[in-house]
Amino acid sequence: MIEDKQLLIVGGTKRNIGKTSLIERIIKKFSSDYDIVAFKIKTIYPNDTFFHGTDTNPLSADEKFRLIEEKNANGNEDTNRMLKAGAKKVFKIKTKANYISYAYEELKNKINNNSLLICESNTLRKTVNPSIYLFVKEANSNDMKPSAKEVIKFANKIILTDGKNHDFNIEEICVKNNMWLLK
Repeated sequence: MIEDKQLLIVGGTKRNIGKTSLIERIIKKFSSDYDIVAFKIKTIYPNDTFFHGTDTNPLSADEKFRLIEEKNANGNEDTNRMLKAGAKKVFKIKTKANYISYAYEELKNKINNNSLLICESNTLRKTVNPSIYLFVKEANSNDMKPSAKEVIKFANKIILTDGKNHDFNIEEICVKNNMWLLK
């Protein structure tokens, strides 16, 4: 297991429940004082289009992962929104499940060692122990994708949402000695 105290991971039960909006709020709060690198991981499992939607640019058979830096803050994709919120750099990672740790190490090689990291992913939590793992769950539903079921037990905080509003006060997060912390 990789330990990374500069990493905050936000995961959740399914798509479209407010993970990215929570990340945007965190980035906006801290980006004026810290270099923040944000990234979103799309982990590819066989037959999982239900959870990710249609993949318009799939990995080739021999491609293990793809790491792309987001440069456009004007779009509506999650990575565009992270960049617009104030992250210094933003990346998209598309990876086959068995190669997530390799993709993460590749990302770490491309960034400043003093940067704070914030990631949208469930699967990364299986291989990396972050400083904070926030888990977003729909308040009135127990629906949960398989990757979420595997990692909810690691959550430092389960945040209930209606899809737009969270029952979480962003002031509960702080940074000390270049590490994310919950107060």
